Order: sequence, then C-alpha cells, then structure tokens
Amino acid sequence: MSDATLDAPRADADPEPIVRPSLGKLIWYCYGGSLPAVNRGWVLHDVTCRTWFLRHFARWTMVTIPIFCLFMLPLPSSFAVRLYIGIAVCGAVYMFALVNILIDTDRRAVRAGYSYNLPQEIRASRSIERQRTSNYERRERIAARRARRR
Repeated sequence: MSDATLDAPRADADPEPIVRPSLGKLIWYCYGGSLPAVNRGWVLHDVTCRTWFLRHFARWTMVTIPIFCLFMLPLPSSFAVRLYIGIAVCGAVYMFALVNILIDTDRRAVRAGYSYNLPQEIRASRSIERQRTSNYERRERIAARRARRR
C-alpha cells in the first residue's frame, strides 16, 4: 500500500471540522477556485451531503447568471430573441453541468486534498445506510399495523 492511500481519510474516519468559507471565498469556489486548508472539511461536506446535487446546480447558477445578463443587454435585436438565446445558452450550460456532475464534485474534493474516489464512497455508504434505515422503519410500520389488526 502506498503512503498516499494510507494518508487519505476513509469514509468511516472521524470527520474534519466544517468551517464555512466567507462570502468572497464561496463565490471564488463557485467559479472553480480552490479554498484554503481550513475549509477542507466543508468542501468534503459540500460534495457529499444529502443535498450535494442541488448544491452543484446552485454553484452553476452562479456561473449562468452573468452569462444570462450578458444576453439581456440592450442590443439591436428584439427582447424576445435575446431572451430565447439567453435561455438556450443557459440551458446548454446546465446540461454541461449535469453531464459533468460527478467529475466536477470529485475534482473539488481532490483539490481539497482528498482521494478522488472518497466522495463517491461516502455518498454510497450514506445511501446504503438511508436505505437500511428506511427498510427497517417500513418493517416496523408493517409489524405495528399487523399487531393492531389482531
């Protein structure tokens, strides 16, 4: 085993403290920048929490807003044409974000110092745990209903 794999945190390891970045650093992070080492735990939380999918599209919304505003600038074309083109371009950007969602989130974790497969391992283990909890609760509800019917 190499030293890099020994140093990489595992999905079951104690989590690092989550220190939220300041607004300026958060905007920089949305546009693809790296955060300082103090925000390392927050980056892992950002790409592995239950709402990681929505957070990814919120980051891309920060990218598409200026693009859309550029298309809405007063130009010789009509408002409807500018609106249509702005929506079409932003839709293409969102499609790009959807296609590259796993690559982008894994890249952010790697830049924070984690191994490239750690976010997927954490998301998978949490998903399995949620499924097991859901199944257990469903079985409990079924058993309670059966007990009431007797």
